[in-house]
Amino acid sequence: MKNYIRQKQILEHLSTHDILSVNDAVVLFGVSPATVRRDFTELAASGSVKRICGGIARNIVDQAEPQPFILREKWYSAEKRFLAAQLFKYIQEAKTIFIDGGTTTAHLGMFLKNPEQAVITNSVPLCNIVSEMFPAGGGAAVYMTGGRFNPTGSLLLGSNAEAAVAKYHADVAVISVRGIDENGLYNHNEDIAAIGRTMIANADKTVVIADHSKIGQRAMNKVSPLSSIEALFTVETNENRMLINKIRKSGIKVFCENPFNLL
Repeated sequence: MKNYIRQKQILEHLSTHDILSVNDAVVLFGVSPATVRRDFTELAASGSVKRICGGIARNIVDQAEPQPFILREKWYSAEKRFLAAQLFKYIQEAKTIFIDGGTTTAHLGMFLKNPEQAVITNSVPLCNIVSEMFPAGGGAAVYMTGGRFNPTGSLLLGSNAEAAVAKYHADVAVISVRGIDENGLYNHNEDIAAIGRTMIANADKTVVIADHSKIGQRAMNKVSPLSSIEALFTVETNENRMLINKIRKSGIKVFCENPFNLL
């Protein structure tokens, strides 16, 4: 197996596991410890993972300096695809949809096949997914917000993006977050938080999509109170179960099936 293929598989493994030891990688990929250590060193040098004693760990996003989209999209990628599929079933009858930028919301792009739907988004990857599915046209109509390109998040931000969102009305807004708890939704970047607020204000209802690591986390910018959302799509674990129950008791619909045996 070529090293770049194996390294991609290592990152896929870390999308649903926090750590990977040298010994486990030897068994998983059928290569020598020396080869595994070389892969781990190259991945750590690229910033994709963090070296720990005896192996590697998934990088934890720093609140002030998030990792690039191309790295974050690999974390819990199978979980994010699952959540996107579950959420789209919930909103599939909506005619007009706001979708904000994020590694989880980008997976919704593969479901935007209905030409009677219109999507307003600041997510460049989502737009790319739709264009790849329908290179000759077709699928949902996608309206980009415009604004300043943010390469770290691969999305459009700023006052022009906010003004573009404010010109539309949507049946539903789909929001991703850096964190969510019983007090509200949070994001690390004030421009991202502002786009989220504008989408929420101009939609009939709001649903939040968040992988399990976001439950119970906070960030500097509060996007909105919990009462602004109708439903939350996430994955329940032993660690976040108590908080998920609190969110559910507040009147929020919570969809939290766990098909990954995450504890």
